[in-house]
Amino acid sequence: MLGPVQMVVGDRTVPLGGTGVRSVLAMLLLEPNQVVPLDRIVDVLWAHEPPASARTMIQGYVSRLRQRLAEAGAGAFIATTPPGYRLVVDEALIDVTVARSLLAQARGAPAARRAELLDGAHGLWRGPALADLGGRVSAPELTELRLAILEARFDAQLELGRHQEIIGELTQLIDAQPFRERLVAQLMLALYRANRRATALEAYQRFAHRAAEELGMDPGPQLRELHARVLRDDTALLEPTPDPVVTPRVGVLVPAQLPRAPSGFAGREDELAWLTKLLPPSETAAIGVLAGPAGVGKTALAVLWAHRAAAAFPDGQLFASMRGFDPQHAPVSAADVLTQFLLALGVALEDVPIELDDRAALFRSILADRRVLVVLDDTRDTEQVQPLLPAGSSSFVLVTSRVRLDGLVARTGARMLSLGTLAADAAERLIEHMAGSPEHPTDREQRRKLARLCGHLPLALRIAAARLASNPQWTVADLVTELTDERSRLGALDLADADTSVRAALDVTYRSLRPELAEAVRYLGLFPGPRITPHPVAALCGNLAGDPVETARRRLRALANSFVVTETSRDVFVMHDLVRLHALALAEVELSEVDRAAAARRMLRYYLAGAQIAWDVLRYGKASQADGFAGPAMDSAEGAAEWIEQEWVNLLAVVESGGDDEEIVLLARLAAEFSEGTRALGPAALSRLVRLVV
Repeated sequence: MLGPVQMVVGDRTVPLGGTGVRSVLAMLLLEPNQVVPLDRIVDVLWAHEPPASARTMIQGYVSRLRQRLAEAGAGAFIATTPPGYRLVVDEALIDVTVARSLLAQARGAPAARRAELLDGAHGLWRGPALADLGGRVSAPELTELRLAILEARFDAQLELGRHQEIIGELTQLIDAQPFRERLVAQLMLALYRANRRATALEAYQRFAHRAAEELGMDPGPQLRELHARVLRDDTALLEPTPDPVVTPRVGVLVPAQLPRAPSGFAGREDELAWLTKLLPPSETAAIGVLAGPAGVGKTALAVLWAHRAAAAFPDGQLFASMRGFDPQHAPVSAADVLTQFLLALGVALEDVPIELDDRAALFRSILADRRVLVVLDDTRDTEQVQPLLPAGSSSFVLVTSRVRLDGLVARTGARMLSLGTLAADAAERLIEHMAGSPEHPTDREQRRKLARLCGHLPLALRIAAARLASNPQWTVADLVTELTDERSRLGALDLADADTSVRAALDVTYRSLRPELAEAVRYLGLFPGPRITPHPVAALCGNLAGDPVETARRRLRALANSFVVTETSRDVFVMHDLVRLHALALAEVELSEVDRAAAARRMLRYYLAGAQIAWDVLRYGKASQADGFAGPAMDSAEGAAEWIEQEWVNLLAVVESGGDDEEIVLLARLAAEFSEGTRALGPAALSRLVRLVV
């Protein structure tokens, strides 16, 4: 790619075809072993004005490339990976990778060896990068790579006393890159050592005048210092020195931006081990995603692991809160985060590119051969993250989000782990660590009850433990008593600080949902039992567009993507107790009494109709016609028994929801019949049914 785009086998150049084919190959080579979306290829090739046949043309280009790669026999191939294509290739076969590797090898080597390695790297360029694509594909990172190699090469040659040899090359390069201060400094030093002091001062004045006229800025402090030394004829400049004339700002700073590690952390041993297994080396920058519901401890886990793994990233740790679900602020743009990262890496503010693509390219160039950990916390979607991904294979990116970032997995091969609540013993240890003390003796059974009432959710556990720690007069038993009342449980898990509140955390997720999904959450607050499936949800919501069951299924899966519900098996969903209480509170506030009553009536009639059909099939061998039932078919005794088994807990919940009208009584009688004829009930459940029937 460092010149016209070519594929070379031995001494033979393989004919690729027209500009379109070479452009597609270039885009795939710029992101080797990563998925390049088809839509992006179309946008780049036709500048956002594609013809109707654009996708067909891309498929033709890819087909031709596959033939050429197969003929070359280099082991590279193009895989179709939604939403686009992925070039699977040994990156050592790409000239860009070789150039980066030579630059990395040169760092810290003796001057003569550095010059040799950097001459080899610079010799890989056969002209402007991607020269034959007519500007269709832009890759500013390749320009940045060439300049970095040249600057390092000039430093080595100055150290070797070859100042006369580089004056002409530096002069031409500065004409093309007039605001590159390091090049100007190298030219000034070369001229001074060549006994051309006046010309060196003239080079500085020319740069200073142009910078003031065109950019409204003065030269940087290091260039000004060099000018002052030349002006006073500092003969120490005549001696070759291993230090660059203007110390490169980039790479001097080693950022350490990780927040403070959380205290009282418990459990997550498997998750910590999973993250460690993702560490480089790999073909490209490894990416890990921690996804999970509000309050499950994604940030705490990410930060704790990052601190433990920091030693593996000697070139720094970058951290950004993406504010994807911040109720007080809009999500942070990738452009702003790139600016933050570039400044942290030592890039001067005036050197930060204006365009997003250029910032991203510079960021990738700086990290190309460095081992840097990048943590992107509270990410909203894949698009927010995409420009922040390094291309080198030595870095690692850890992303946290309240939604499943399936698009990021598809495009980049990222590995994703969905976090659940803590294990029971870890939840108890967290409470004990934060609240247990000689002043607060807590027995194991009470801690177990408290952890269970908090749903083993880390945020709820920390709030409960904080209440105990800050109120010496309270015992664990007192807090258990308060949390036992479902009507006040969420209120008891709110602290004065709104950022430390289960209700506030769940509100943020709810407010981020599309309107139809938010409506579904409100109705799910009225769902009577723990096992949620599309058929009864369709009945509960009522008036769903199109196929009601299919619409309910899509909405449930969308809610699972945001961790409002969890899909435990195909089309079977559950809702965390605290999320359920939050949904119920929303229903009571945002649904009218008429709507709630109508939903309860639809739910009752669904289960009554289903129970009647199941009873008829079991007793008479065939189903009656029952109005209001749009559930799964029950055309056999096995099907009826399976429906009863699956819906039993929900059916009982409908019976126990209250009311003494005829339909409730009939459903209670059917439940009692099922109890006697198809299954054995415990004495408590049987007693409830008998009481309802009587």
